[in-house]
Amino acid sequence: MADVEWHSVPLKPLILLQGSEVVLSQRAVARLKKLALAAHPDTTITTLNAPTCRGGELMQALSPSLFSEPQLIIVEEAQQASEPLLKEIAALATTEPDTDTHVVIVHKGGNRGKSVFDAVKKKALKVACDPIKKPAEKQTFASSEFSREGRAITPAALAMLVEAFGTDLSELSATCQQIMRDTLPDGDAKPPKIDVEHVHPLTAGRTETTAFAVADAALAGNDRLALQLLRQAHMAGVDPVPLVAALAAKVRGLAKVTAQSATPKQLSMPDWMLRNLRRDARAWSQNGLAQAIEAVARADHDVKGASRDPQYALQRAVLSICRARRNG
Repeated sequence: MADVEWHSVPLKPLILLQGSEVVLSQRAVARLKKLALAAHPDTTITTLNAPTCRGGELMQALSPSLFSEPQLIIVEEAQQASEPLLKEIAALATTEPDTDTHVVIVHKGGNRGKSVFDAVKKKALKVACDPIKKPAEKQTFASSEFSREGRAITPAALAMLVEAFGTDLSELSATCQQIMRDTLPDGDAKPPKIDVEHVHPLTAGRTETTAFAVADAALAGNDRLALQLLRQAHMAGVDPVPLVAALAAKVRGLAKVTAQSATPKQLSMPDWMLRNLRRDARAWSQNGLAQAIEAVARADHDVKGASRDPQYALQRAVLSICRARRNG
């Protein structure tokens, strides 16, 4: 279990960034570099690549420098560490580093050197860098991209960004950077707060053909729009499996919010999503919702091998959901 989140990791003698989401580990490392240089501008920063690191390099980096400058040592790709390096990493778990030395180990996962890293975990400050799936966590990531640059963004614009680009954290980050560049004013004027009007040009074409756009149209009972978006998605090469997954997520969300006492925290969703789902749920009967759940379950079975024509199975599911919305 992680000790702190990637966006709030402090400087400590030994830090373990563990998880396969490269963007999060990069952000954590960037934060630690900034903290180290802010505390001591003369900090020496050393980066070691574990797969190519020869024996003794880590110990040499840990040796006090001639002028005793503070040190930040980053060991990248530690999951591919050589045997000599693993022995040096193991020593970190049993020794006390110099008070002005900070070691950051970036480990993407895997069983190589498991006993070594299990020992390191007991001593290190642990930071989880696993792929993030919850919309609220993706919004936290996107929000941090803007706040790092001293920029502000409205909740609505943030939600639009995450819905359009939230499936790929690298793409989401790149889009945030592009929006900030595109909205820089001339001269010394203060940059504007980023709003929907700034985000829409980048997301409009994207959101119209996403799986969730198809799901939104189906759950609204709009069969013409749902089928049109479904054809666009097929033409764009969207696989049927994530399309069904989007339908399932939307239907599950509606089922969850029918419990009136449910809170955003209990449902692991942001306030705006809960409000939208509750608004949509008012148009659904319990019988209609049951029919939609059955249609999604059948489609999931079909697109994963039970049907020779997954696209037809998906089209049938979309029409079934539209009918359930209108007739339920």
